[in-house]
Amino acid sequence: MNKYDLVSIVRPTADDTVVESIHKAITDVILSGSGNVIEQGVWKKRKLAYEIDTFKEGIYTITTFESSSEVPAELDRVLKISDDVIRHKVLKMES
Repeated sequence: MNKYDLVSIVRPTADDTVVESIHKAITDVILSGSGNVIEQGVWKKRKLAYEIDTFKEGIYTITTFESSSEVPAELDRVLKISDDVIRHKVLKMES
């Protein structure tokens, strides 16, 4: 199993229930791929370096998890569909 960090930026107008639903969707994908979530949290709302989809701020979230190499591709697919996530990136951690 590999260790990954998923950083996502949620639209700034989202409330706590939207962020929790995104976290639940991420957790469901990881668990369905026989992985496990190590840590999940919200950094806070921050100003973006450049405007994304007319947003100048975003809510940053991070998820640290372990899984097989197929899970990041599925997470990418699921988060691209979400209207609430404006950017995301899955990073593989070094061993």
